[in-house]
Amino acid sequence: MSNVVTLHAEKRWKAVIDYRSDEGVTSVEHYFEEISDLHLIIEHGPDWNLLIRCIVTLNRPDDGEDQNSVEKARRDERLA
Repeated sequence: MSNVVTLHAEKRWKAVIDYRSDEGVTSVEHYFEEISDLHLIIEHGPDWNLLIRCIVTLNRPDDGEDQNSVEKARRDERLA
């Protein structure tokens, strides 16, 4: 099950938080601007004692593909 909480498409960070529930694992996505807001998201979410994991990534339109691509590594190598 996935619930998406999108406050604004241009938020800098994305957190995917997995919680234990009676139905199994529940994943919730949160988008936020300041990393310091993450603790508030966790505190206001389901019971933090049920938290399994929290994965935080930059909210990139390319899902980080350009950042991690071989082409980008080659461009960076040529610029260095």
